[in-house]
Amino acid sequence: MNNVKSAARVLDVLELFAATEGTLGVSDVARKLGIPKSSAQGLLTTLAGRGYLARHESTYFLPPELRGAGWVGGLRARLISIAQPVLHKIAAESGESAFLGALAGSEIQYLAKAVSRNEVRYDASLSQLRPVYCTSTGLAILAHMDAPVAVGILQRAKLNKITRNTITDRDAIDRMLERARQVGFAEVRDANILGASGVAAPIFGPRGDVIAALSIGAPTSRYAKARRQLAEIVVSNAAAISRRFLIKTKEAGKANVRAA
Repeated sequence: MNNVKSAARVLDVLELFAATEGTLGVSDVARKLGIPKSSAQGLLTTLAGRGYLARHESTYFLPPELRGAGWVGGLRARLISIAQPVLHKIAAESGESAFLGALAGSEIQYLAKAVSRNEVRYDASLSQLRPVYCTSTGLAILAHMDAPVAVGILQRAKLNKITRNTITDRDAIDRMLERARQVGFAEVRDANILGASGVAAPIFGPRGDVIAALSIGAPTSRYAKARRQLAEIVVSNAAAISRRFLIKTKEAGKANVRAA
């Protein structure tokens, strides 16, 4: 029984680091997982020794090769399974492409998608990384992160002028993030790809932190006509995914307790 509980704690630690941007110390892990510092220290030392975590002075972080497209933690896998049917529903009802995206370092990666059936449509690869500062997904996530973490991500990002509509001024980006916080969604028009626009809303994890975003991408001409409706769709469905994710996580936690 103790072995089962120990295995669950190992997975808890890995999932925590998979959902965290930056480093965590022993006290951070102990507080977030509600375990003794001695237990947290043992887990972190073991995982670092086996190469599942990297160490910088007294803090730990998930190595880049485990954070990329080749590794998906339990919480993220659970999120994808919950979001996938929602994406298909949105694509069918709106006629536009729907995406689930999350941070990959200081960039954005789409984790799942449902593509529009229209001949003229927006589509995107799941393997290609995208800028955080000029995509609706990136802005929606940044707007709802802890401010110091968001600042650090923007400092590491190269704010290149990709199209004539790309905003690279930090003050202007800060105003966009503030607006996204106020209205509950972020949108871009021709900022990353000319002719493509999108809107995104944040998805929150069981601890109340933003872990991903739900977005709709469309040709700019169609987006301009339906932007209010598309914004309402992503906001309501992102909230529904957050609620469902919380329920599923609690159910999994109760199952772990019974198994232990």
